[in-house]
Amino acid sequence: MSVEEFRGITVDSDDGERWLLIADTHVGLEVELGKKGVRIPSQSARIAQMILDFAERTGATSLAILGDVKHEIASIVESAREVKEFINRISGKFNRIVLIKGNHDGNLDLILSNDAKSNIYLVDSRGFMLRSKDGKNLLLLHGNSKPRIEDFMNADVIIMGHTHPAVLIQDVTGYVMRAPVIVKIRVDKSVFGKNMYNTETSTSGLMNIIILPTFNPLTVGMDVFEIFPKDLVEVETILHYARTWEILSNIEVYLTDMTYLGTMDVLARIREEVGEGGYDVDWL
Repeated sequence: MSVEEFRGITVDSDDGERWLLIADTHVGLEVELGKKGVRIPSQSARIAQMILDFAERTGATSLAILGDVKHEIASIVESAREVKEFINRISGKFNRIVLIKGNHDGNLDLILSNDAKSNIYLVDSRGFMLRSKDGKNLLLLHGNSKPRIEDFMNADVIIMGHTHPAVLIQDVTGYVMRAPVIVKIRVDKSVFGKNMYNTETSTSGLMNIIILPTFNPLTVGMDVFEIFPKDLVEVETILHYARTWEILSNIEVYLTDMTYLGTMDVLARIREEVGEGGYDVDWL
């Protein structure tokens, strides 16, 4: 796998495809913001172009969006046009496009069915398996639903979105910005599986979970200290079963250019030293 200064990663699969993996595009978010009085021009074309530009730079031939392709939950009336425009702009670039349903993607199948394209596949939130060129089984999902138990047992790595991880960074003037991050969590697979399925899963060893940041530039994300040191049952994330608050030393945080910030336990100590505002930019 390779990562550049971009809110996603690329993976070479065993069938010769280079997959671009991103999460949480939240197409149509500006529609909801408009209802709240925040007027922002349509971002669909911009998001699509960001994807196309990165595919061009990396040579990606296929694309997977790991959930929350669209933003509106209850209705598709107002954002359907945005989603269609987005899909039309990216559909001709890739051999295959897999859209994994997230918690925001109700009725996405109706939008796609109006203009069905042979290279676009919609799968449920439990995800699908991708075998990498180096022989690893990568389970791609959104993160709000448990994967199929047989997929979990066969998976070497889980790659997900849903939680929108970010860090707060403070400069010497006191200005605080929020930067999206990629997070890697090392978990005991047998414990994770038993917690998730309430049964023994005949698995052993360590498993990596990779969490991608939100791709939509209007949604920077949630502070990692509001995610991993807590039990997010109300957020409906499988991270609850990983009990991340107990394994902070096994959680690595990276900026999107893969600058390594440290593990969560170390970041917590630094945060205590510099205050709640974030991390001093000189340290970075």
